[in-house]
Amino acid sequence: MRNKKRQNPAMQGASGRDMTFRELVAWLVRRHRLRRRYSFYQYREQRKKQIFSAVVFLAVVLLLLPACMTAVRMQSQPMTGAFRAALYADGASANPALGGGEVTCTVNVKIGTGAVFAWETPAVTVADMLADVGYTPTTDDIISVSPDTVVEEGMTVTVVCVTYEETEEVVSVPYGTVYEDVQTIPKGATERISYGTDGVAKQVLRNRYENGEYISTEVLSSEIVTAPVDEVLRRGVGGIVYGAEGAFAYSYYIEVTATAYGGYEETRYTYTGTVAREGVIAVDPDVIALGTKVYVKGNYGDYGVCYADDIGSGIKGYRIDIFMDATEEVMREFGIRNMRVYILE
Repeated sequence: MRNKKRQNPAMQGASGRDMTFRELVAWLVRRHRLRRRYSFYQYREQRKKQIFSAVVFLAVVLLLLPACMTAVRMQSQPMTGAFRAALYADGASANPALGGGEVTCTVNVKIGTGAVFAWETPAVTVADMLADVGYTPTTDDIISVSPDTVVEEGMTVTVVCVTYEETEEVVSVPYGTVYEDVQTIPKGATERISYGTDGVAKQVLRNRYENGEYISTEVLSSEIVTAPVDEVLRRGVGGIVYGAEGAFAYSYYIEVTATAYGGYEETRYTYTGTVAREGVIAVDPDVIALGTKVYVKGNYGDYGVCYADDIGSGIKGYRIDIFMDATEEVMREFGIRNMRVYILE
């Protein structure tokens, strides 16, 4: 009994007896599953540690990188651009890129609306000096000294910063005036035929600023949205009338119907107090002012220079009565005729 081989408790059944083959297979399957679960758990924990380490590494790199770059740039030669200007703005009294013995002069610099500051620099051009300060002028900027000039001790360099701003604007386009020259209204007078209306245009404007202060505006383009309509006017221009008595300058002329009156045996006087005679016409004062010197001419005759000295109850509007020292028969034969009266100057 003492020499009997002991069995592995894990290989015994619940009652202490030896496992059957089926129980053994089930036990091996359970153990395999447990091992797989344990292995997956170890793998997952390891990946978590790796990810955490990578995140920490990246965070350290991102925090240290700017400091490292600053250190490298401070050691580099030369330092240019905005970095150098920033160092100077922080209180540096000289060009931080200059080493011992490189300073040759001090230049007074004023950029835009900024304050004047002293800048220690080697003997370089004004353009290179401005680049060291951290400012690159545009082609429109106004520099007090030519950029190709070599700096000198005590030199003052002023930069006027020029900027532009483009805007769009809707503007009114004024209408024009078109004249139609006529001889039927007084010379120099005008009469409106039709009214004008303004148009509308869309413009692209460029505003110029110097150191932020507005200077001027330039029209880059203009597009007509609504075209203007011109105003049309008649304009009296006068002229020259040629007749039996010569050439006479007139202001304007009117078309009238003419009749004849006169034939008095005794002396008669006109409305204006002059003696009724050949060369006098009766008019409507609302059409031809009394005392006006005129020239009467038409297809039925040339009556020459006349004076509007008389009126008549039947002479209204564009009608005249021509005084004739003739018989009743001659005046009846004259009848009613179309004539043109030129208002002489």
